[in-house]
Parts: sequence; C-alpha cells; structure tokens
Amino acid sequence: MADFSAITAWAAANSARHEISLTKLSWINEWLPGFFDYRAKIRVGASVYFGRGIDAEENIACDKALAEALERAAVAEMASPWAAAAYPEFDGAAERAYRELLSIDRVLCHHYSKTPFKTLALDVLEKPVSRTAVAKALGARGLHLQLCELRPATDATIAAAFIWSERAHPVKGIVCGYGCEKTLPAAAAHALMECLRTAAAVFCGEITPEPWETKCTPGNPRYHFWMAQKEAAKIFLTATLLPSGARGNSPWQPENISRTAASYKEIPSPMSLIPELPVKIVQAASAKLLKPQFGEIFMDAQFLQRLERFAGKKVIPETDPPHFYD
Repeated sequence: MADFSAITAWAAANSARHEISLTKLSWINEWLPGFFDYRAKIRVGASVYFGRGIDAEENIACDKALAEALERAAVAEMASPWAAAAYPEFDGAAERAYRELLSIDRVLCHHYSKTPFKTLALDVLEKPVSRTAVAKALGARGLHLQLCELRPATDATIAAAFIWSERAHPVKGIVCGYGCEKTLPAAAAHALMECLRTAAAVFCGEITPEPWETKCTPGNPRYHFWMAQKEAAKIFLTATLLPSGARGNSPWQPENISRTAASYKEIPSPMSLIPELPVKIVQAASAKLLKPQFGEIFMDAQFLQRLERFAGKKVIPETDPPHFYD
C-alpha cells in the first residue's frame, strides 16, 4: 500500500504558495453513500489546474484529487498528455498510466471495429458500493444504467458504464465512465464512479459547453464529451456496441497484451516550479496499442492494422459518431 501522507503534508505546507484548495462535493451522498468526492485546485506558475478524487476513505479521496491536479499541471504543455498518472511511487504511477492507455485502446478498438461489449449485471458490484442506493438514485431521475465488460488483457480487466435518460430530457445521448483494474468488480466500480459523477452534472445540473468544446479539432477530448450527449451516440451504442442474444453470453478470450508491452517515462515538466513534487508522474506508450486520439481521428495504416488485429477481421471504420472516451 502506497503512503499518500506525503501528498497531504506537501499540500498543507504549500497551500498558500500554490493557492491550494479542496472542495467536498455533496452529490455523492445520495448516489454513492459511503464514498467521498473531492475537487482540488492548485496554481502552478500562472496557470490553475483541477483534479477530482473519489474514495471510500476521505483522506485518500483528497489525495487522489491533489495527485490528479499535479498530473494535469505536469502534462499541460505536452502535445499528447494522455495515458499519464500520478502516484507516490514510480511503479504505481506506471501501472496506472498503463491502465489508462489500455482503456483508451479498448474504447477506440471496440468503437471503430464495431466489436460489441459484454453486458454486466449490477450484481458485479461489490461492497462498499451500495447497489440499492445507485438504483434508487437513478430510478428517481428516470435514468438507465448499463455496465459492460470490454475485451480484457492478460493482466487487466476493463469495464464501462453508460447512463442515459428514459424520460423526455434535453440530453438525448449518453454519459460514460471507464475503469481498468485487476479484477472485474473493481473495474466496474471504477467505471460506475466515473460515470455517475458525470451523470449527476449532465442530467441534474445546468452545464453548457464553451464554443471551442464542440469543435472537431485535433486533440480535443471535450468534443467527445459533448458529442456523446447527442442522440446518434445512444443509437450507435445500443444498436452496435451492446450485444444481443447469444453474443452477450460467451466469455471473453483475453488479448495477449500486458503491461510489458508498454514503455514508461517520468514526466519532469513542473519540477522547476514544484521542485519538491510529492508524486511521481509517469506516461505510458506502446506500439501494440492505439495511440490516444481525440477530435480529428487519423486512421493511418498502423491504426487500421491495430483494429484488425483486435477484431480478428477486416475493418472499415467510420468516424461518425465519434468515440466515447473523453
């Protein structure tokens, strides 16, 4: 178990210098009782960065939020800032960076090869997640939840959660969340938490996009967030990616991919501004997995070969609707 106390100590010692603040969010009390959701804010130089953290232990939720804010500060100037993670130790950061890279690869591979997921029942969720509370919160708002399993690797399972409204609602599409962990229950819980916090904002809040967020420009993940809320996204999900009949019953054959397929580098970019950085920030990359792409998708020969290797067949991908990872 990693010692997160160094992050807490660093934040306390540097709260004035970096204008650090933590905000406890209340939506989770109803949707996921027993968990805590914190939003961290930190100034590094002239820029402000935010992070979120959810955990059943309040201090860990705070530290996760702080670590994510520091990670975003570290990768802010990078051309490709994805598949990076912050953790007190290098190995833990590398593991989490690999899982993010694998998650993105899986979402893009399933989407563009039109390979259906496997659906999961709510029973996959284990304590401390309260399935009753989740179902009650969703039902009260006319929201439908679908958990899914994506094709696993040899050392990791990947789950997705999708929520959409079953009532008349301005949002006609979906919100998503993904989780990649050692076990399927843990991956499903991670995906659920990511999805629920988005659903609470999208279906119960009043958020609107900035003008640039809905433009299909290279490297724009917010474009995918907003396009997923269009009806075309829900149609594609339910008609193409959610299995029907016998297709949804057979177990996955894990793909022969593991953490050893990736390389890892430590990101030192904020060191001059935060010389006493309390976490290791690591980015993963792999020629065997799809490079994260957002906004405009460039389907070169390597991209197509990866899709066909994943699907085991010839693939003619379409870019509409956009993939659902944001």
